[in-house]
Amino acid sequence: MSPPTEAAGTDPARTESTSSREEFRPTRWFRWHLVASLALFFASAFAAYALVGTIPVEQLVALLEDAQGGIPGDSPLPELSFVPLLVNNLRAMLFIGLGAITGGLLSVFGLVVNGAVVGAVVSFAVRQTSWAVVLAALLPHGILELSAFFMAASIGLRVPHRVLRWLLGWDETPLSRVELVELAAISLLLVAMIAVAAWIEVNVTLDVVEWVAGEGALDPVNA
Repeated sequence: MSPPTEAAGTDPARTESTSSREEFRPTRWFRWHLVASLALFFASAFAAYALVGTIPVEQLVALLEDAQGGIPGDSPLPELSFVPLLVNNLRAMLFIGLGAITGGLLSVFGLVVNGAVVGAVVSFAVRQTSWAVVLAALLPHGILELSAFFMAASIGLRVPHRVLRWLLGWDETPLSRVELVELAAISLLLVAMIAVAAWIEVNVTLDVVEWVAGEGALDPVNA
């Protein structure tokens, strides 16, 4: 009995190519790994928000001035320039994404640290200004920036998960060829998101804050 043959008129190469196109599903990277990333970040942020909220504002201001060499700040928002901010945010995102080669550890650490920083800053700033000012300062660029961080963390958690499944014999390969293409495409998207977020933070944030809360909204509040 002869082995089964391809159906008449079917090109194996074309069939394989079509199958590959059908398997291109970048959303597979953002399932429970993304949920875990969000949970870690916001748990850390809420904990830091509550902890900093127990410290008197005067003490926080004194600590901030000590960190600035005794020079009081004129605004809760530091002066920013695009290139240093872009490089810093790309470095932070890369650090979080390096969980892919550290068993997810750097992703977890980066999420916890960044969550704590955001929570602490919001807790301090909201007592110096208002929720309207804080949200106006964070949301325009923060939606893109934090989304990129969460997506990078999801990748940093999913890659070691896939490697573990491969080591246990549950999958034939750690990552398929299509998944590698997806990873490259997502990486380019994340870089673009960080670049746009940095541009917004430098060029738009102050205007949004003043539009929402009026001129002088960022002047420090005297206790």
